[in-house]
Amino acid sequence: MAIKHLVPFLVLPLAGCLTSGSSDSLAPSAGLTALGGGLIGQNPVASQLPSEVKAKALAAEFQALQYAPAGQPVVWADDGIKGEVVSTQPYRIGSQDCRGYTHTIEGVGQPVKAVGAACKTPNGYWKPVA
Repeated sequence: MAIKHLVPFLVLPLAGCLTSGSSDSLAPSAGLTALGGGLIGQNPVASQLPSEVKAKALAAEFQALQYAPAGQPVVWADDGIKGEVVSTQPYRIGSQDCRGYTHTIEGVGQPVKAVGAACKTPNGYWKPVA
């Protein structure tokens, strides 16, 4: 068999790898909506931050839950306020994938630290549970 006849057979098995139905392809904006206010919204001090600062902090929560390896901080900063989100190793509760995470914010007086957990919903979005 000539080489030119092998090419379709080599490419065909990889064709399914080009698109992904996994939750990694979720739109970040939908993921942020699913997080609600996240940990940032549950903290009385942090919930009073300007909306653009809260948006950056919430985006860091999504990034940490969805993509970051366990223990690797996702840092953010805006308008003199900074923070970091660190997620734990994923674990399962029943059929749900979950992760614990912490969100520390500095530049608002005393550092503020919130601790919680989030689990993936059936549609693949993270939702805070604690």
